Amino acid sequence: MPTTDSILKIKRRIASDLERLRLRTFTMTAPLSDDDLHHQFDPLMSPLVWDMGHIANFEEFWLLRELGGRTAHDAERDAMYNPFDNPRWVRSQLPLLNRIEATEYLDEVRHGTESILTETDFVDGPPLARDGYVFEMVVQHEAQHQETMLQALNLRPDFEAYTLSAVRRLPPRRTVDDTERITIEAGPFTLGTDNRVSAYDNERPAHEVHVGAFAIDRFPVTNRRYLAFVTNDGYSRSDLWSSQGWEWRTGADVEAPQGWDRSATGEWSQTMFGRVRPLDLQEPVIHVNYWEAEAFAAFEGGRLPTEPEWAKAANWGPNVDRPRTYPWGETHPTSAHANIGQAAWGPAPVGSYPVGASGYGVEQMLGDVYEWTSSPFTPYPGYTTFPYPEYSEVFFGDENFRVLRGASWATSPSVTRNSFRNWDYRQRRQILSGIRLAWDIT
Repeated sequence: MPTTDSILKIKRRIASDLERLRLRTFTMTAPLSDDDLHHQFDPLMSPLVWDMGHIANFEEFWLLRELGGRTAHDAERDAMYNPFDNPRWVRSQLPLLNRIEATEYLDEVRHGTESILTETDFVDGPPLARDGYVFEMVVQHEAQHQETMLQALNLRPDFEAYTLSAVRRLPPRRTVDDTERITIEAGPFTLGTDNRVSAYDNERPAHEVHVGAFAIDRFPVTNRRYLAFVTNDGYSRSDLWSSQGWEWRTGADVEAPQGWDRSATGEWSQTMFGRVRPLDLQEPVIHVNYWEAEAFAAFEGGRLPTEPEWAKAANWGPNVDRPRTYPWGETHPTSAHANIGQAAWGPAPVGSYPVGASGYGVEQMLGDVYEWTSSPFTPYPGYTTFPYPEYSEVFFGDENFRVLRGASWATSPSVTRNSFRNWDYRQRRQILSGIRLAWDIT
């Protein structure tokens, strides 16, 4: 039974997380003009002011109304900020709140949240409140939208004013073999989690899975490796692509990852958030979609790992007897473990985080880039929806999606964990996605 002191400690941590994430939302949007906030940089992304209003509406619905029993602030806002009724490409046409109104909405809802957090019974309250679950969900929701907002900002071609504060804080470089592989033995392991405090419903329940022996990259695929695919006509060789992948490739007419550009002299550069710099060959490749990852795997004679393979490499090991929260164990992520939390404004060179290695010695499985797996997004055996089907259940079984695992350089520590399951359309490149290959062992 939790003690009064332990409950107070949890509430103080949640209050701190709520404040930290809200400060980041305002810090991200502060340098932008009103036109920037309302502009839709790409049909794939929302106007940023829509995200601001949606964050407030989500928090209002779950904390003030579902938990606190209050009436709706404005029913029209529920309709406007419903992501299913309003797909991204139509959101710029909605009568959105302006910057001042959205900010006031965020502040008003947060004022109510602070009192509800104080009043809520985490022990004998409703299931939503047990151990602070719904508050954790709201924290993670805002963190995930911040990643989405960064994707939108990165699609703006010229963003000098915004990138003035984008300082890259990284550990010293370490010379490594970026082609090194780790062998994972065959056998059972525990996939998923029974965590009902911070894990989403699609991460539960924990269950035993058996995988055969395989090898996996120690590090995410680097720009150096991917450049070999580009310069050896990887985008022109239909034999490397699946039929669906080749259909995307010929329709999109691309020849390199998003943000890559080749000069007249043949030198490659990379643009992120309006900042152009020489392509860093030691960094993980980023902004590649599933089809590109799949074709690159064929080029190197490997394949994309399945979701269970990725998870075993991340949270298991020769001397590990239970699933780990993080590859390195149970210690909360620090700057020594992983490149997360928007600290570096891009991926870190491979080999930068040996302290963050898994029990098998696989590195940088959390941070830098999400990694494509070959697995469709399906429920685990025994899955139950909680607290709403629109987060996971409505996407299960759609062949257009594939699971991505890990975390990116922009992922908040609140979302970073081995069990987290991301998923997206196979054609998406604006997401912070990269590659790690696997190989069969016979």
